[in-house]
Amino acid sequence: MENDHETTPEVTPPPPQETVQSGETAPKDTPPQVEEVSEETTLASDKKPTPPWLRKTLLWASVILGSLLIGFGLAYFLLFVPAQRAYFDATQNILLQEQQIEELQANLNETRQQLQESQNELSQTSSELKTVQYTAVLAALQNNISYARLALVTKDLLTARQELSSANSNLKKFIPMIGDKDIETALTERLALVRTNMVSDPEKSLEELRILAENLSRLERP
Repeated sequence: MENDHETTPEVTPPPPQETVQSGETAPKDTPPQVEEVSEETTLASDKKPTPPWLRKTLLWASVILGSLLIGFGLAYFLLFVPAQRAYFDATQNILLQEQQIEELQANLNETRQQLQESQNELSQTSSELKTVQYTAVLAALQNNISYARLALVTKDLLTARQELSSANSNLKKFIPMIGDKDIETALTERLALVRTNMVSDPEKSLEELRILAENLSRLERP
């Protein structure tokens, strides 16, 4: 009877196990959603809103930077590009002018050389002309003396006077060509002596004419 009053202890059956079929893997345990929500909430709470003054500063900085870029672009196309083109044009003009100056210098040198040659030719021609004039005046003077001597020998006083007058004119032309004062004085005095003694002393005049002719022959140039 005592056994009838004794209670039998209750045994809790184990929870039923899910049968895993062959070829199927047991699902993995998913992390609890509560933890993800809490992490996102923590990250959101860490991000602070941008202050208004910082936003204004960034806005103005962007505007200023854009203005600087636009200004630089305008300055480049409106100032630098025209200045560079003007510098290139000026450089080309300078090179062209230098080339023209070199050509003008070459032409000037050539002109100077031609002028020097012309001056040399002119100087030579002038010297030749002076020689020709000197020879011509001297020859005319010698002819006057010769004809005067012949006229005196033949007692032709009229012809003698004419020739001596012509000799006096030619001597005046000849004196500047001599360039020697002593010779000029000697010739002038001897011719005057001939004209003075032509009537009173024809013999002395003939002697003076002979000496004058010899003096003139020594003045001949080769």
